[in-house]
Amino acid sequence: MFRSSVPFACALLLAACDTVPLPPPQDAQPPAEQALAAQCSGDATLSARLSSAVNAARSAEGKTLLETVAPLDQIAQSHACDMARMGRASVAGSNGSNVVDRARAVEYPTCGVVQLVGAGGTPEGTVSAWLVPGPQREQVLGQLSYQIGSGVARGSDGRLWHSTVLGNNCQ
Repeated sequence: MFRSSVPFACALLLAACDTVPLPPPQDAQPPAEQALAAQCSGDATLSARLSSAVNAARSAEGKTLLETVAPLDQIAQSHACDMARMGRASVAGSNGSNVVDRARAVEYPTCGVVQLVGAGGTPEGTVSAWLVPGPQREQVLGQLSYQIGSGVARGSDGRLWHSTVLGNNCQ
């Protein structure tokens, strides 16, 4: 009798696994966007200038202008705040996240998202630095992106931290 009830008990346990939610692990990390630096105020005027400078560079090269979208602005601003807090320009977040993680956190499609970062100077100067021949230039002028978001944050030392995210909303 005991042997015949073991498979039945196992089947019940397996069925319960699909219907009973498991608690998160003790060391579970919050979503990437939540784990980055708290949203700092940023500078909306400088952020708009950063996106405009990217579009001006694209226009000068005969490329399609990019549409500003809120989710990409959110990703870029949060990351600019994180860089200002860390004191270093990097596409890696302080929690180890990357632009794909941050796009997922705000439910933006991840195919084709790229991020460009810089520190110091003006938004226009940062875009000029990105336009030096190389991978950043290819990303700024590439025809695979249709949308843009930018963020600029001022660090405690007064230095500006720039972040731009390009995407194509490939849904």
